[in-house]
Amino acid sequence: MRSLNKSALAPLVILWLAVHAALLAAILGAKFLFTKTVLVTMLVLGILAFLIVRVRAGARKLSRGSVI
Repeated sequence: MRSLNKSALAPLVILWLAVHAALLAAILGAKFLFTKTVLVTMLVLGILAFLIVRVRAGARKLSRGSVI
């Protein structure tokens, strides 16, 4: 009787482990994908902000009329 219980529970345990592994992989995959996307977006926005400020500062310098 004991071997019958073990053999009946083994597929359920394997199924339970497989479902949890798939859920963990999906959660961690989404976490790292979104983290990478957010970091790349922030880096691009920072570069664009730096370039825009630099171009505007250069335009202000030129519009003041520099004396040579």
